[in-house]
Amino acid sequence: MTQDCLDSPSTASVSQRLPKGIHIIGADKPSAPRVETIPIPKHSSYYEDVAQQPTSWSYLFIHHMAVKSFQKWLEAYNADNTHPTKQPFFIHQATSYAYKNAETQRGVKKIVKPTISGLVFLQGTVKSIQKFLSQYFPQYHLVNDRCHGRPASIRDTIMQPFMNVLKAHPEQVTLLNAPIEKFSKDHVKLRVLTGPFKDYEGYIIRIDRNRQLVFDFAGRAVALRGVHQEDFEVAE
Repeated sequence: MTQDCLDSPSTASVSQRLPKGIHIIGADKPSAPRVETIPIPKHSSYYEDVAQQPTSWSYLFIHHMAVKSFQKWLEAYNADNTHPTKQPFFIHQATSYAYKNAETQRGVKKIVKPTISGLVFLQGTVKSIQKFLSQYFPQYHLVNDRCHGRPASIRDTIMQPFMNVLKAHPEQVTLLNAPIEKFSKDHVKLRVLTGPFKDYEGYIIRIDRNRQLVFDFAGRAVALRGVHQEDFEVAE
């Protein structure tokens, strides 16, 4: 799992900062107070390793009106046997229903739209995806990982449970506008030990009256509902 851009140390002990009502393995062991230090930037070796893996994922945001046509083009491209390679992608779309006439409440129409507006994931090395976009969609560019200032790259082991929960329970996922540092301050970083998000690291934060796991997702803060019931361990 990717780490935060900066550590957010606190003079309070780990035990004093642990969230209540969360099952944390070893939480009963005494923790020594941490001394406040200067944050150290992440080393780039992790990024380089992930960015060069063909199974990794990068993403881009395009205008929500262009997502449907972009998806159809990718599907046609992958179905064309003249192309030696395919371009795997992931665009999750949620289905809802509404009355065709709101006043009379008669007739129902089906509405399909991206769960997260304009968000498109592409699988491959950063270099191969950039080459693909440059050849076919030069107007589109991969979103940078804010920590590295280079296109974000996500391990497939991280993407798979994320995609699965978007398909099954899209309401559990929220992309947050605030940076991860806002949530890390005065909170303990925890590692998930059980469930589909095993090995994810983040902070248990109360958002909209619900305790959610907020974690760094390739430079973006993402919140997950329904994870607080899993087992955790301190990751600091």
